[in-house]
Amino acid sequence: MTIMSSTARCIALVMLVLGLTTPAAATPAAPELGHAGRWLTDDQGRVVTLHGVNMVYKNPPYFPAAGGFGEKDAQFLAENGFNAVRLGFAWNAVEPQPGVYDDNYIEQIKQTQQLLARYNIYSLVDSHQDAFNESVGASWSGFPDWATFTDGFPVQPNPGFPLVYFTSPAQNQTWTNFWHDHAAPDGVGLQEHYAAMWAHVVQRFADQPYVLGYDLINEPWPGWEYPTCFPNGCPRFESGVLAPFEAKVMTAIRRVDRQHLLFYEPSLTNDFGTPNWMPNPTGDPRAGMSFHDYCSGPVDTCVSNGLDRAAVDGVVGVVTEFGATKDSARLTRLTDRFDDNMASWMFWSQPQNQTPGHPQEPPTGPNLMDPAIVRPYPRAVAGTPQQWHYDSATGTFTIRYSARRADSGQPFARGVRTEVSLPQSNYPDGYRVESQGADVVSAPDARLLQLVTSPGQDTVQVTVTRR
Repeated sequence: MTIMSSTARCIALVMLVLGLTTPAAATPAAPELGHAGRWLTDDQGRVVTLHGVNMVYKNPPYFPAAGGFGEKDAQFLAENGFNAVRLGFAWNAVEPQPGVYDDNYIEQIKQTQQLLARYNIYSLVDSHQDAFNESVGASWSGFPDWATFTDGFPVQPNPGFPLVYFTSPAQNQTWTNFWHDHAAPDGVGLQEHYAAMWAHVVQRFADQPYVLGYDLINEPWPGWEYPTCFPNGCPRFESGVLAPFEAKVMTAIRRVDRQHLLFYEPSLTNDFGTPNWMPNPTGDPRAGMSFHDYCSGPVDTCVSNGLDRAAVDGVVGVVTEFGATKDSARLTRLTDRFDDNMASWMFWSQPQNQTPGHPQEPPTGPNLMDPAIVRPYPRAVAGTPQQWHYDSATGTFTIRYSARRADSGQPFARGVRTEVSLPQSNYPDGYRVESQGADVVSAPDARLLQLVTSPGQDTVQVTVTRR
């Protein structure tokens, strides 16, 4: 553990939050991802799409390897076409006491990120919590005991996560104190501790390959203000309370890592379809919106709310959580909808749930995904996507894209490749390709179909069918 005196802790926290540290040099060995408006882009300017999973181990000691995740699991994810993982850590484990950092814990998270990188899988490093802390009704302690201030409000009624958000006075008072920047036991504000904690974590990842970026906080809850968020969202909370908090975190991280994308999140109420009012907290040009889709009913407003709000600020939007079900038909409908919106996504598997009557299962390969979500998609497009679609019944995949760059509208240099992931489970006996405007340059039945735009072509249309 890294331990500092009380005075040194206060000085270090202020330096990190106010931006008085020296940025770490970043020397990535893999293409860094940026964005051009709504599109993720790589160092060649190709539009990148992510299909990923969440991996958050909620049992002590709170890192996936302790739950069994290892080499064969990373290989399993890659073989099923996944190129991203939302890799969660617990503030509770990073900073078990105010200003005391457990570097051995952070190293465990880093080792899993490095393992994923060896399989060309990007990690979105995620500070995860669900209902703050066990003492106020959560199923696990993502945030620490020392940051939990109830002011004597009772936990009951406590039906367990997630309903505890709506019922428990202690739960809502704890969040309200957090938003009011209640002082920690050492006299430093909780938000300053949180921002400094993030900066300490990021020091370990700033120069690592295959880091997508940082997801600042999972599903922030408004506290006592939550009734005002239904049905029209939380404009006052998101712009006046949540955005300034996430700005502190972004500012602290940027003094350590100026390169990787920063993903800010709106209120938890957005997960269920309320309007999204969350602005880019600092106007950072290398930012993205992380949003979740747990909408129910015939009309899914979660996807449009998230992507539309991200477009207002010119940032990329990524669906970083959806699912939490084994209903294959529903998962197919959801992933179809994401394809219709040409969106990147990361799946939350039901075995990862930790709710009343459902303990979390080991975070190993098959427990992190569902066969219903495995599908073809364009991993990297040497152009700007216009449409793609997968018919799971027939195995037919189609994509159309402009051959011009998303960032400038200019043509690509000759030979830059488009890559389409075609998992074997979708094409067990191989596939046929019909292409207009591009030449296939990969081997027959390769899991990664590669195409090069033909000279003079401005639009490419590709159709893949099962043999």
